[in-house]
Amino acid sequence: MPPFLGENAVLIANPAAAGGKVGRRWGELSAQLSAALGPGLHVYRTEGPRHAITLARDAVKAGFTTVISLGGDGTHSEVTNGILQAEPPPGAVSLGVLPGGTGGDLRRVLSHGQSFESALARLTTAPSAPIDCGALSWRGDSGQTERGYFLNVASFGIGGLVDRIVNGSSKNLPGGVVFYTATLRALYRYRPAMVKLRLDGVELEPVPVTNVLVCNSRFAGGGMMFAPDAKLDDGLFDVVIMRQKSVWHTVSLSNAMYTGEHLKDQTVSVHRAREIVAETIGPDPAWMDIDGEAPGTLPATLRVLPGAIRLIDPQPQVLMNPLR
Repeated sequence: MPPFLGENAVLIANPAAAGGKVGRRWGELSAQLSAALGPGLHVYRTEGPRHAITLARDAVKAGFTTVISLGGDGTHSEVTNGILQAEPPPGAVSLGVLPGGTGGDLRRVLSHGQSFESALARLTTAPSAPIDCGALSWRGDSGQTERGYFLNVASFGIGGLVDRIVNGSSKNLPGGVVFYTATLRALYRYRPAMVKLRLDGVELEPVPVTNVLVCNSRFAGGGMMFAPDAKLDDGLFDVVIMRQKSVWHTVSLSNAMYTGEHLKDQTVSVHRAREIVAETIGPDPAWMDIDGEAPGTLPATLRVLPGAIRLIDPQPQVLMNPLR
């Protein structure tokens, strides 16, 4: 019997994911879950924003060693935050991912494919591997320092503004369309922030940025491959700095961001670091994006947590070490 079935596993589902589609299909999805994972699986449904954090934290503190997340990237991020807030030993808790949201960037680094059905089928047989997560602090919208974790990508610049537009958009369109349209709208509203970075203690020259992406994984923004070489278990972030040149130049890079070709542009540079300290110089804010959510602005500090959790069924090419 797979280790995530029975009394050591919990599933957390977000009925509001994909514009409420998960909730509307709950009868069908629940039957599929019971058939595949067994009727004894502990299942909880979130009741609002950040509820998944509480559910996951309480589950790990109660002794659950596998947490399955059903929803979009925001749900998976909340579940990861809950797991890490419970402070388990590194790699003691496994995360399973069932896709059901708008963006779907995390599921792009999983070998089981894009659909709920294929992901569910793989959960019964798939191996897992230890992966890194990110810990960070930033200035919240209230002006107070906030702290949390991220699984995929955190960014500052235009990214958080894109999130705010996405979160106010219809979720009935495909995720890629929603994010692409929001990116174009944000480009016309965004004033480039002057950002000062310190990577592992080395200070870089301040530059005006469109976006700076701190990548634990490869994808963000509904399929944009910002960091093609990022590995989930190498103990390092890929830091992608996109310096501002002009709105039209950024628009011209839009298609290249889906293939990783944007890294060849002279305005883009990539660094690797374990800790990033960032702040703005001047009046223009750099909006935070944390796994698709927009919680505030710089200043921020981000650091790697090596091997923090185990991820069920990641693609071998996004790992330094083979699945084990």
